[in-house]
Amino acid sequence: MAKYTVGVYKAYKNSGNLRFHKKGTKKSWKHYFIEVDDYDDEEYSFGSEWVSSIRAVFLKKKQLYKKQFICTDCGTTFEEYVKKNQDESKNCPNCDDD
Repeated sequence: MAKYTVGVYKAYKNSGNLRFHKKGTKKSWKHYFIEVDDYDDEEYSFGSEWVSSIRAVFLKKKQLYKKQFICTDCGTTFEEYVKKNQDESKNCPNCDDD
């Protein structure tokens, strides 16, 4: 299974189900990701895990953003997860490159 980083944010540990954090709790880094099955691309799951501050820096560099693209060949719009400064999509889901 491949993991695609969606976000790395600071969150309160041990805050429970309260609206605000409890006094004395510290912030730590949390890694949010999408796991895609290698054999079946349509099957994916969302997950999260606590990470160290050093690992959070590396994960932020690999973070993907959801952007909309328009295919120049068929004119359809589609969404894809890409890196921050990427302006072009490599593959359209409707076009076949034979």
